Amino acid sequence: MASLFERYRPSKWSEVVGQDKLVAKVDALRPRGLGGRAWWIAGPSGAGKTTCGRLIAREVAAEHAIVELDASEVTPADVRDWQRQFRGKPLGSNGWAILLNEAHGMRKDTIRALLVMLEALPDYVVVIFTTTAEGQESLFDDQIDAHPLLSRCIELPLARRGLAEAFAKRAHEIATVEGINGRSPADYLRLAKDSRNSMRAMLQRIEAGWALTGEVAE
Repeated sequence: MASLFERYRPSKWSEVVGQDKLVAKVDALRPRGLGGRAWWIAGPSGAGKTTCGRLIAREVAAEHAIVELDASEVTPADVRDWQRQFRGKPLGSNGWAILLNEAHGMRKDTIRALLVMLEALPDYVVVIFTTTAEGQESLFDDQIDAHPLLSRCIELPLARRGLAEAFAKRAHEIATVEGINGRSPADYLRLAKDSRNSMRAMLQRIEAGWALTGEVAE
């Protein structure tokens, strides 16, 4: 059975918690189309980067036309293959979507290849990068200068403030639905803060029995 985190991962924008500004920015750009663009989503671990990336991807492409990879695995040859695929829309889908997680792990030669691809991105193609804030900083050193890549992307930074309250409320709701809630709202707030506002970490603790025991969040 899938973990609580995966089972309750938002499947639509209205279910995204604690990221009102990010959702509002996507809403504002939607009338002009989400495709034909590259998106850069950076934020804390477990706060919704991949979730938001998948939601953008699904607005452009059907599931079979979405490629999701760890960015460290991508080679220039992969990028050239994508460019060839992008010459036409995939059967049974309105477009293509490429979601590259852990973007801070990209190779220098891959970044160069991506720069070329992003210069002429068809309007039915979307490319989404996700990374942690710390990972993003590592991309701007003397060895790998990713400024040209970032300049080709629409930045969607995840909010950091207010997450504890929003995540505590959502985790409390999930535990209640699952029939494993035995804690007060204040306990969930402490859990959120001790989990560094990672919904993934919170739900792992709840799944392991935290909400039914007297365990103190560390």
